[in-house]
Amino acid sequence: MKKILLTLLSLILIVVLIPNLKVSADSQTSAPYDTYTTGPNGRIIKTQTAYEPAGAIKIGLRSPEDLYLKDDIIYIADTGNKRILKYHLDGTTEVIVTNLSEPTGVHVDEEDYIYVADKGARAVVKFDKFGNKVKTFEKPTELIFGTSPYIPLKIVTGPKGLLYVVGEGSTAGLIQLSYNGEFQGFFAANETRMSFVQKVANFFKVSSASNIPVSPSNVAIDEKGSIYTVSNTFKDKTKKFNIASETILKINSDLVPNSIHINEFNNIYVLTNEGYINEYDQYGNIIFGFGGLDTGTKRLGLFVTPVDITTDSNHNIYVLDKGLNEIQIFQRSEFTALVHEGLKNNKDGIYDIKQWEEVLRMNSIFSVANSAIARAEYRNQNYREALEYYKIATDKVGYSEAYWQLRYDFMQRHMLTILIVFIVLYVLVASVKFADRKWGTFYFVHDFTKKVKSKRSVSEFLLLFKMFRHPIDTVHDVKRYQKSSKKTATIIYVLFVVVMILSRYLESFIFSTVNFERFNVFKDALILFGIVFLFVISNYLISSLQNGEGWLKDVYIATSYTLAPIIVFMPFITLMSHALTLNEMFIYQAANYIIYGWVLLNLIIMIKEVHNYTIPQLIGNILLTIFTMIIIVVIVALIIILGNQLYEYVSGIIKEVIQSVYI
Repeated sequence: MKKILLTLLSLILIVVLIPNLKVSADSQTSAPYDTYTTGPNGRIIKTQTAYEPAGAIKIGLRSPEDLYLKDDIIYIADTGNKRILKYHLDGTTEVIVTNLSEPTGVHVDEEDYIYVADKGARAVVKFDKFGNKVKTFEKPTELIFGTSPYIPLKIVTGPKGLLYVVGEGSTAGLIQLSYNGEFQGFFAANETRMSFVQKVANFFKVSSASNIPVSPSNVAIDEKGSIYTVSNTFKDKTKKFNIASETILKINSDLVPNSIHINEFNNIYVLTNEGYINEYDQYGNIIFGFGGLDTGTKRLGLFVTPVDITTDSNHNIYVLDKGLNEIQIFQRSEFTALVHEGLKNNKDGIYDIKQWEEVLRMNSIFSVANSAIARAEYRNQNYREALEYYKIATDKVGYSEAYWQLRYDFMQRHMLTILIVFIVLYVLVASVKFADRKWGTFYFVHDFTKKVKSKRSVSEFLLLFKMFRHPIDTVHDVKRYQKSSKKTATIIYVLFVVVMILSRYLESFIFSTVNFERFNVFKDALILFGIVFLFVISNYLISSLQNGEGWLKDVYIATSYTLAPIIVFMPFITLMSHALTLNEMFIYQAANYIIYGWVLLNLIIMIKEVHNYTIPQLIGNILLTIFTMIIIVVIVALIIILGNQLYEYVSGIIKEVIQSVYI
């Protein structure tokens, strides 16, 4: 008996444990972090190590806040020591500026002038390359600047000697100064995002807390003078601006960025408070992501308080760590060098497909390589090949542009043929109708059609089309004259689910939001059936309490006919999606809004006519039906959660029993 009991307990343990087993296929790396990139369907996946920790620069820093690299010389704002250091990559160090108050930002222009954002002095100070003070940029006195705070934190300079200053509490954006200190205006302001409560308060003209934009955290500039900022905003934390202060690139992330750097071929490096380094191409596509915070392991490559990032001429990365008082160096790998070479060539107008194919040979699902090949094929006017690579890279914008070219070429070649076909079809149809009216040529077809329509099941199904012309009459046919059945309604529901699933699956890549790797037909079908039946049951329950005239059967059957617009027109909308580009997205969206709005209107008519409600009763019924649906969903969710907890509790007891028996 004991053996039988042990055997049964062992089998139960196997059943309990098997679902929790996971297969791991992580690649081994000497770096103390994993590296990620963009893979198929835009998913973030692991890839080979892009940058290896290569050492640390320890030169007696104390709470440093900023660094800037020019001509392979690193300028460091050594805040705690109130100085600016020059560190040559050969290892020599030079103190260039001393006696500062609280330097938190440093920048060097094309003429080797050094600009220091001195937070303590509330000024930007300009020095020559020998460390001699040239000019102090104090708080602007122009009336337009007003009472805005002027506490410089970071600084970059642009064309014509313009200064872009990140100021503490400067919610209007970057402070823009001329070469002689005149205030030019605010630049690159963040958009405000109103909460739901604020929107309601504004609607009713009730005073509420002001909606103040977030001030930028850091700033960078590329060789063309475009400004980049990072901010701790709700979304679009990294932005690129043109000279008119218009946003031309937005990058979102769940992490909090604190520093940004742009290299010579416009790759974007973003450092976050969480210790992660994200490298993007000039289009905002993530190339590599890696890093992390040190949790006490003291391993090279992890950070305590990372505050700034830059790269040298060999594209190695330097990260300033305020917590460790050092600069960590990351050396790029051979794979990363190949990727960089391709990106640099692309920027210079050289599209070498073989070069990117070599990248794909090293990593077959590297999204950036697929995008680069797609752009090369597009540039070579191989639009069909470009389509394939854009699709692999999940680049819908590029895919749309390539498709537009294919569509344009097709219409140019076949427009006359299409017109002739339409004319011939029109004449043919008109001739057939004329012959049928005059001589009754197709009388046998009409007889056959009448016989088919006279069948009960067919006539019930054809009520779907009557719903378009006479929705009220259709509901009356169902309720009073019993012209449909539960069987037909069930078939219509099945057809509705099939149409919805196929429309999602067959939708154009440009408009598709489905992740086919996680696409579950059974789950989607269950959700659709669940929503429909949840509505039917909830509406009947509420109606039975509100003296509604409709029975459950009436609600079940009539609801199926309200779905007629989706069943009839959704296949055509799905087909239409394959003929449109992103520029015509409004057509596709409008068609969907019309279809779903039509169904909603049909539902309202159905509820009113089935239960014979007045308008106030109708409104109350709809609101209570929605409320009931929500309550049922919450109850089911609670049951599932409690069931899972009970399962875990029981499985835990079984494991303990088995362990105690074996021990």
